[in-house]
Amino acid sequence: MQTFDEALAEFIERSRRLLHRESPEDRPPPHPAPPFDPDAVPVPSALILTEDLIRRYAYAIGEDNPLYTDPAYGERSWLGSQIAPPTILIHVRFPADHGAQRPQGYPVANFLSGVAWEFYDVLRPGMRFTSSKIPRELVVTRGRQGKVIFHHSENFYWTNYGALKAKAYGRLIHLPVEQMGGTRVMPVERLGERMLYDREPHHYSSAEIEKLGEALEKEQRRGAHVLSWEEVDEGEELPNIVQPPYSVGDALTYQSLDHGLLAALDGTRLVRAFRPAYRRSRQNPAFARTHPVTGWPYTPYDEHEDRYLAPYRCQPLPFDFGIQRAQAPIRLLTNWAGDNAFVHRMYTTMRRPIFYGDAAIYKGKVIRKYVAKKTDAAGRTVPYAAVAVEIVGLNQRDEVHCLGYATVFLPSAAMGQPVLPVPHTDPPEYVPFDTHRRAGWY
Repeated sequence: MQTFDEALAEFIERSRRLLHRESPEDRPPPHPAPPFDPDAVPVPSALILTEDLIRRYAYAIGEDNPLYTDPAYGERSWLGSQIAPPTILIHVRFPADHGAQRPQGYPVANFLSGVAWEFYDVLRPGMRFTSSKIPRELVVTRGRQGKVIFHHSENFYWTNYGALKAKAYGRLIHLPVEQMGGTRVMPVERLGERMLYDREPHHYSSAEIEKLGEALEKEQRRGAHVLSWEEVDEGEELPNIVQPPYSVGDALTYQSLDHGLLAALDGTRLVRAFRPAYRRSRQNPAFARTHPVTGWPYTPYDEHEDRYLAPYRCQPLPFDFGIQRAQAPIRLLTNWAGDNAFVHRMYTTMRRPIFYGDAAIYKGKVIRKYVAKKTDAAGRTVPYAAVAVEIVGLNQRDEVHCLGYATVFLPSAAMGQPVLPVPHTDPPEYVPFDTHRRAGWY
């Protein structure tokens, strides 16, 4: 049996060897007669955009914009059809890499720390996708929790016809946990020894309930009413958006959409419930947890959703999937900019979890107004009327849970409607983390 230090050293060394190579993660699920080549690169996706799937995804992230939910409304828009929120691409390929894998796992608690998107075109019903995910940087440093491992990756998302629709840069943080010993699974008797936060579910006062309810009721969308670039001023604040207190149902909507689209990290069929989950727990030790209340040793690793399992990830309560905060701010931007704008870039970096019962308030402010010039591989350059937006995410206690930036292209009297697709080199070059995390890139 490896010691904690030996297992951690192996994880870092093996993960470094995987840099600049196609990730084995998020392959299509295995089938008796596979419709996909699981070893193909770019990697084929099982996701097919349909009107209903787009609608269900929109509702799953708190979106009820008719551009996403009503095909007839989309047909009347300048885009000519229903479109999908562009962040639906997380269900094609998760935009971060987990590093080296083995059946017993490694003694690290990992969390999505940030995602930077770059979108080139809208997504429409009927589209299918292929993707590439390549880990690019692995940085070992020290933070307030001790040794920290930052893992950066680069994702490409193409249609089946080879049109590049988006890129994403993902950042996963691995926190070494000595209490796990030499594996990913902490012994049940050591649960609670290391906790990253001290929290209980927030109890809302009457004043807080009234304040949140008022914010939820007054949220408005610009919709088809055009916001021109000329109308916008630097320093302008975007209307806030609010998500009500986080619940287990909010967590399960993400899981329900993702289930069946991707294989597990080891390439086998991903199962999470009933007898199939029991059998997987028997076969794969890293998948199973001993439930601290029932004592059942073959409990699936539902650390996000189950209060009693959250301490396996050093958390005191059920907590959100970080990827949900790499999606939610799209509503902040489109509510303000309207149907005639195009979100080109969006970045969120996660500072603390949204715990069970926490509300999420997203704020935005225009920090720059400029003309962006985009050039394709043939040298064609197109100007865009651009604004850079600063994003701040708070909980009901005014604690910052995420920060970020975005680039929004607006219609302009001088430049007209944003031209789609946005020109880009082929392929677009890699943008290092130290660049895409800064306001200047937006």
